[in-house]
Amino acid sequence: MKKLIFIPLFVLLFAVSAIAETDMPQEVRDTRHALMTGSLVVKGEGAAPQDRPLSPAQKRIMALRAAKIMAARELSEVVDGISISGETTVVNAAAASDTIKSSVQGLIKGAQVVKEVYDPVSEMAVVYLSMPMTGSNGLVASILPQVLMSAPPAAAPPYMPPPTAPEVKPAAFDGLILDAREQAFKPALINRVVTKGGEVLYDPAKVAQNILVERGAAEYTNDVGKAKALLGERGASNPAVVKVSGVIKSTDVEVSPEDASAIFSSNQTAHYLEGAKVVFVLK
Repeated sequence: MKKLIFIPLFVLLFAVSAIAETDMPQEVRDTRHALMTGSLVVKGEGAAPQDRPLSPAQKRIMALRAAKIMAARELSEVVDGISISGETTVVNAAAASDTIKSSVQGLIKGAQVVKEVYDPVSEMAVVYLSMPMTGSNGLVASILPQVLMSAPPAAAPPYMPPPTAPEVKPAAFDGLILDAREQAFKPALINRVVTKGGEVLYDPAKVAQNILVERGAAEYTNDVGKAKALLGERGASNPAVVKVSGVIKSTDVEVSPEDASAIFSSNQTAHYLEGAKVVFVLK
């Protein structure tokens, strides 16, 4: 009889264990996935100290606390490495500004626990922390406006159509999709669009601060159809789909003269660049 009881219990415990393992959150540690999913997610592991006797309840509390501290350290390292633009990372910006440094530290301290697990057998704990990238409490809202305000004026001139270019009727585009799947492009908090001659066609510094706070300087996905759907949510029904022709310093994309002219002329009417109705398609 004992065996008949033991087998169902063992099966039940095994099933619960399997569910616990497969139910863990997916870590999101790189800029590409974080900008696509909307948040960073990191994991920390910890154990209770072994240098003094502790009750089972104390071991659990202290192991979870240690795991959360480790997760916060992991999150700090990930955030420090996020690119702002070009070769500039968050850690560079924080080193140059006490305000940005305190904002980043506050975000890390305020990161949300999305999952915590304690195993009484191994006396180990696992904690997952999540920090949003966009929204009023996200990384972009906390540091990007400050970065843009403190940055020196762009050395590159804004784009202007060549005076000898034939006058054409602008297409009725109301958004911009940049297909960068064939380029070594790196998503960042600031991704600009430039011409072959280095003129700036899209500069996030020109975007209204409330838009930067809400969704950042652009959105990111891995499919043109998804990009159109994202812009559709912003009211854009006929976006231009432009294939990126090159990349500068990993984070700025180049477009051809023909595409630059079409984007500039259509934006003169629809003003979609000022509204950050821009989506980058990544490989």
